[in-house]
Amino acid sequence: MNPIYSCQEHIEEALDDAVYGGFELPVMEQFEPVDNKIIKCDYCKSQPIYIVVNKCTPTKS
Repeated sequence: MNPIYSCQEHIEEALDDAVYGGFELPVMEQFEPVDNKIIKCDYCKSQPIYIVVNKCTPTKS
């Protein structure tokens, strides 16, 4: 699943979507823009403050 970018207003929705969308353990991190790439909140047009990602990967047998 792709990371979810979120502003302050929508972080609860992003965490809910991550849990219900199949992330094993969602992690909320501070968003740091890179290379002047324009990224917007996935729920509105605001600049994201957080990124919700999955830090756990399934073990291979």
